[in-house]
Amino acid sequence: MSCSIFKVSDIDEMDLLEDVFQVMYKISNELSTEGRGGYFVNRKLPEIVFSLCETMKLPTEARFYAVELFNLFTNRYVKRHCKRREKMAVFCNKSALYILVTVQIASKMSSHYRAISQRSIINHLNRLKKQSAVFTKPDIIQAEIEILQTVDYDLFLILPLDILDLLLFFTQHHLQHECKSLGTLKETCLSVLEMFYLRQYQIYTAFYGSPEHFRSDLVMVAVSVICVAVFIVDSTLNEEICNFLSEKCNVDKEEVLRLSVDIVDNINVRSVS
Repeated sequence: MSCSIFKVSDIDEMDLLEDVFQVMYKISNELSTEGRGGYFVNRKLPEIVFSLCETMKLPTEARFYAVELFNLFTNRYVKRHCKRREKMAVFCNKSALYILVTVQIASKMSSHYRAISQRSIINHLNRLKKQSAVFTKPDIIQAEIEILQTVDYDLFLILPLDILDLLLFFTQHHLQHECKSLGTLKETCLSVLEMFYLRQYQIYTAFYGSPEHFRSDLVMVAVSVICVAVFIVDSTLNEEICNFLSEKCNVDKEEVLRLSVDIVDNINVRSVS
């Protein structure tokens, strides 16, 4: 019985996953070069979004998607309107609405059947003590249109989670003889990735030195998260997996080790072990 994540049954499926990874790898490099994304404009964003998604019982992929979509929306909105005071005032007044609508879009992308309703968004807005504005269903629809227009209707986001899933399969396929000891690896990876999001600013500050040098490298993040997770689950495999992933992803092993150390230094390892 196979103990891999994707249950690959033949070589054609393996080749397909390799092709998917190469496409993701290329897009990731392009996004990193273009400077798309980067660190979060609002450092509290991941914590806020994760909490909302947990309250609404959304799947794991939805919470990461919502964070990345809102971050992309915020970055582009600020770049386009930073010199227009009235536009920035609107953004501040509607920030809670934008966050909830972004979560709603994420819920649609993960499962349209379980998409968050407009009534649920209004109820959450009403629970916010500091929320003085009253929003209606048309406001929610308008906010969704604004978000979609700002990101140029590009909802195909490559997430570190997507790359991580593929690399986990390749890792377990590479270490079939050690598959039993890596049974909890994915769960640990998700915990480390969540902590990375919550502490991203501190981790990138340690890694890059200053905010102006920050850049988003999704492959580097995914590889480093897996290396940290392997270190927690079975440290005896850490060097082998780090070497394997660094070579497969064509990333500098020393950079991976540096980022991995910065992640460990800035998260509570006991909470994910």
